[in-house]
Amino acid sequence: RQGLGKVIVKRVIATEGQTIDIDFEKGLVYIDGVLQNESYISGLTHLDGGSFTGKYPVTVPENCFFVMGDNRGNSRDSRDRSVGFIKEESIVGKVVMRLFPVKSIKIF
Repeated sequence: RQGLGKVIVKRVIATEGQTIDIDFEKGLVYIDGVLQNESYISGLTHLDGGSFTGKYPVTVPENCFFVMGDNRGNSRDSRDRSVGFIKEESIVGKVVMRLFPVKSIKIF
């Protein structure tokens, strides 16, 4: 993402035209009104002390993506003002394999 000065690895949660809503009290994420089954995340999705906008629902603009980290309590992602929506041309790759933890090695 331009401005961060580094590459970040995040999960694409929503694409252009989709609406994302986050219930920060319950830690739940909805895409187009459908509750997401996020068994892969570490912890619930909560609002974190001011860096996250908390203004939801939001609709993803054209040619953009909404991304979130799997470690939701400690992730700098689209909820953070410094990251926001990710433009398609800013995406440099796709995760194809997870190596750590070793007991959870997986090819996607």
